[in-house]
Amino acid sequence: MPRISFTDPNTGLSWFDPQAARDAISEGRNWTGENWIGAISGLRTSQAVLYLTKGGRWIENQDATSEFNGSDVYRFLTDDQAREWLIKAADAGRDTDEAEAALKKHFPEIPDEEGPDLGGRPTVGPKVETRLDPDTLAKVDARAAKEGVARAEMLRRLIIAGLEPPAAPDHAAEK
Repeated sequence: MPRISFTDPNTGLSWFDPQAARDAISEGRNWTGENWIGAISGLRTSQAVLYLTKGGRWIENQDATSEFNGSDVYRFLTDDQAREWLIKAADAGRDTDEAEAALKKHFPEIPDEEGPDLGGRPTVGPKVETRLDPDTLAKVDARAAKEGVARAEMLRRLIIAGLEPPAAPDHAAEK
């Protein structure tokens, strides 16, 4: 395949050689209940392709010529857009191995999950469990209520206080 020339709306005339590209990843497919469609493009008979060029730029190709008598469109994507493209492609219902492998290869720092911060108590440290007799637990709860803190916070305070070395005797007060 020879060099492909295209006009990107943001950058103007551009070209690249798909055979020299470092990677070419096809989008995954999702089932609509009636048809398999591209996870990114929504195309039924073709698939969008994401290229990583020899120069390290991301280019998306959506070829709708055989499906909608539409256009064959190429556009540059930023690293963030390419990352999102690969995540969507990898999460599609079918043909996702290629996108998943590319995601791990090109964006290995992606965490296992990502989403909004829904609040809640921040993690203080690793969870530690212990058993207390009912009388001791009642004393801890009473002290926590008196100081206006949760049981867990009261237990942390008591443990820390118990681990501090005893204060040195004040000899000046004895005289």
